[in-house]
Amino acid sequence: MSSEKQKIIQEFLRCPSNKTLLEEFKSTHSEEIKQKIDAKFKQYYQNYRILSYLIKVLHYESKHFDKKMRTYKNRYQLILPSDLENVNFTPIYFEKSYSDSVEFSNDIADHISSEKLFNSFQTLTDRQKQILSLVYVRQMTDKEIAHYLGITQQAVSKTRKNVIKKIRKENTHD
Repeated sequence: MSSEKQKIIQEFLRCPSNKTLLEEFKSTHSEEIKQKIDAKFKQYYQNYRILSYLIKVLHYESKHFDKKMRTYKNRYQLILPSDLENVNFTPIYFEKSYSDSVEFSNDIADHISSEKLFNSFQTLTDRQKQILSLVYVRQMTDKEIAHYLGITQQAVSKTRKNVIKKIRKENTHD
């Protein structure tokens, strides 16, 4: 028997109830007790294999992640021209801006500052408002919006163009 199999069996027998069952089987040679031990060992071995697999996956993924991060850092290094290598740069610390502390809204209505434009926006249907929000706030393409809403790309494009024409018309004639 290999040393790995011996280690698995030894670990299984460290549990007092498993050891007791084995000793009971040795003294009685009962088929019922043998089946209990087999069932417990199968469950233990299955858990062992799952845990072993997870450990290997985590190990592989962590190595893969490290490799990916090293590649990223090497690819996007700050490269200075040779004449600037000896210049002493002092880091600039930016204060946290107001926009950093306020949660960003995905609704386009929250970003409209013009009263006339807001009033025009309020006359739109919910679908039209949603399409504008997806285009201008979430910066999705017509194809992505069509997939997201379950409609055709042409319908998204047509709706967007018509809404923009309508808003422009309402805001230029006032």
